[in-house]
Amino acid sequence: MPAGRPPKPLSPTASKAAALGAEIRTLRGARGLTLQVLARRIGYSPQHVSDAEHGHTAVSEAFIAAVDRALGADGRLVALYPDVLIERAMDRQKRASERRGAATVDDDVRRRAFIGLGLAVVLFGPEAAARALSEADAERLAHEWSIEIATAPDRRALLPGLAADLKRLVASGGSPRAIAQLSSYVAMIAVSSGDSALARRWWLRARRAAEAAGDAQLTAYVAGQHALQGIYGLYAPRQALVLADDALAVTGAPCAGGMSALGARALALSMLGRKREARKAIADVEAAFGRLPRDVTREKIAGGGWGEERLHHTRSYCAMYGVEGGDSARADALRLTAGALWRSRAQLKLHRAASAVDAHDAVATLSALSEAQRSDRFVRMIAARALTVCERERVAGAGELRDVLSAA
Repeated sequence: MPAGRPPKPLSPTASKAAALGAEIRTLRGARGLTLQVLARRIGYSPQHVSDAEHGHTAVSEAFIAAVDRALGADGRLVALYPDVLIERAMDRQKRASERRGAATVDDDVRRRAFIGLGLAVVLFGPEAAARALSEADAERLAHEWSIEIATAPDRRALLPGLAADLKRLVASGGSPRAIAQLSSYVAMIAVSSGDSALARRWWLRARRAAEAAGDAQLTAYVAGQHALQGIYGLYAPRQALVLADDALAVTGAPCAGGMSALGARALALSMLGRKREARKAIADVEAAFGRLPRDVTREKIAGGGWGEERLHHTRSYCAMYGVEGGDSARADALRLTAGALWRSRAQLKLHRAASAVDAHDAVATLSALSEAQRSDRFVRMIAARALTVCERERVAGAGELRDVLSAA
């Protein structure tokens, strides 16, 4: 282990996650790697690696596979991961039972199912385990991937694990809902990477899978996200408006997908300079937000949620194009947006820089990000907007901002 402050002690017997984390630290120490070096190699933050070593975070299979490769563990870490999944699932079921006041027969059935899943991994390998996934297990997998997609410093590092899970689901005739969700996450990675053609293909696949599942709200989610993320370089604003209207036509029920579509309308209208219509679109977002179910508004990170911070984020974005209300919206959005959502927080700060025509603010925001984060399409597009207005107004620091963007 490199010299420096002694690492905090671990408790490998506390849980399966802690045992896996202790093995990561042992291998990292044996190879003389610091947290920072390992984090750079796998595209995650040092804090995420540290949390994983202490068993404090719900790591994904993609993360463990990346660490396994980086440390040359030859599958040792991957082999420990199924036990972590089983333990995590059983803990969730236990908490659910406690909330209901007593354990039920169903809990025992679910516990046996997860034990069976673990045995399938051990005896037959991950392909057999994928075939053993129930609908609920597949939904849980999609939920965990949605958190990874939202928080990973470099989404591209997630693609191998996500693609493997998606391939296994498709090959085994798995849940169309989960296939639709995972396909949309591949599309989001493509958007972040700036691969517009790949993103369009995967949005189409996600839409087809959602329609095959027969779930209007899921179809609206995919269509709404497609419209919203289309703003970030996939389509011209007018095309995004068409996609937003298509998403709104899918279901009349208040849902996250409909909110994304309404937000996409407001953003596109602002970009087109149609300020009066944009203000009306923002009012529509606010009205629809008041009708959302509580389970949608209280979800801050995972897919399917649409919290109050997103409402303020929409206002903040529109303010870059001259729609009033940006300062208070940014303050509220930054206050409410979870720290793990680095992309949203960086965008909000760049909204501020663009609205205030402050190149130094934009440079400070970008400089605080890693190289992978600065190259993310969602960040770069807002930074490019800040650069455009700063160069137009010939403010101090515009050249430095261009240099920072060019280096990313």
